Amino acid sequence: MCEAIDGGKSVTGWTLAGLTGAERALLLAIRRWGRGGTARGMMVVRQSLMQAGVPADALLPLFTLLGVLDADHSRAADIRSPGCTDIGMDEARLLDALAAAQAGEDDAAMDVLEHWLPLVALCIAAAAARDLGAALARAGL
Repeated sequence: MCEAIDGGKSVTGWTLAGLTGAERALLLAIRRWGRGGTARGMMVVRQSLMQAGVPADALLPLFTLLGVLDADHSRAADIRSPGCTDIGMDEARLLDALAAAQAGEDDAAMDVLEHWLPLVALCIAAAAARDLGAALARAGL
C-alpha cells in the first residue's frame, strides 16, 4: 500500500522530507519489519538503526512495541512499503507516540496508541514506547 494521504502529508502532519535521520531510520525500520516480521527483519532493522545512531538499547522496546501491534488482529496496521514517499496513518501515529514518549509525555503517547489497541496491549505497548523514547532521548535523537 502506497497511496498518499492528503497529498503526501500524513493526517498528523509528518512528511518524509521533514523527518530527521533517526526518525527516517525508525520509519524505515517499521516498514521493513512490516514486510518481513520480527524474525526475518530483525537483523536488517538492527543494522539500519545502528547506522543512524539509534542506540542498541532501543531495539528491544521497538521490537516489543511492533510485536504488540502485530499481535492485535482487530485490524491491519497501515504500514507502507519501504519505498513509499508518504507516511501512513498508523506510521504517523507511531511517530507521534514515540515523540510524546521521548518528551516524557506518557499520557499523550497512551492517547495516540489507544486508537487501535485493546487495554492490555495498550499497557504493554505504552511501556515499550516509554522505554524506546527514553533510549532515544538518552542518545540525543
